Amino acid sequence: MSSVEACKETKYVWAVIAVGAALSVGLSVLMPKDVTAASKGEQIFKNNCEGCHAGGKNSMKPRHPIIGSKKLASKEKFKNYIAKPERPMPPFKEIANKDADVTALYEYCKGLK
Repeated sequence: MSSVEACKETKYVWAVIAVGAALSVGLSVLMPKDVTAASKGEQIFKNNCEGCHAGGKNSMKPRHPIIGSKKLASKEKFKNYIAKPERPMPPFKEIANKDADVTALYEYCKGLK
């Protein structure tokens, strides 16, 4: 391979890398924040709640599902409940103390049907 061909190939590789990087940055900037928050809320739910509340239900107290719960009346009420819930639910203060996390989880839970 001549030095001219090697130079052209190197430029091509860098062009592909630059386009890939630009697309990656562009897509993350263009992604709606509500989609990101919903994904975050869903992930928090799956990691912390789904064991007892799969599908928005309540395996420990079936008559008290998340779906339609009065604890979803406001984000503040929801936050206070997950910080100091009724037994047998454990507290989730680490979520309640992070506004972005409690907001994402609250919005996700409100959307359960």
